[in-house]
Amino acid sequence: MFEVKLTPQAERAYVRLDPETMERIDRVFEQFEQGNLTHRNIRSLRDQYEGSFRYRLGKWRIIFRIDYAQRVVWVEAITTRKTYISS
Repeated sequence: MFEVKLTPQAERAYVRLDPETMERIDRVFEQFEQGNLTHRNIRSLRDQYEGSFRYRLGKWRIIFRIDYAQRVVWVEAITTRKTYISS
């Protein structure tokens, strides 16, 4: 079992989502909490995002890190592909 925690940036993005998208992302968070951290939509990131992963959910991307020692999944960003590639 893992705990899912959102950074302030991810929290701001999360509360601005429409209810349908929020519900879809909540289901992903439930998977993370159960320890399901391997999925065909999860990829490790490189360069400035080294050590982070992204979960692809339609046009949305959930950028996160895993702290296995503390059993925490840190959600760093909830954004669209266009936004995180250009930043």
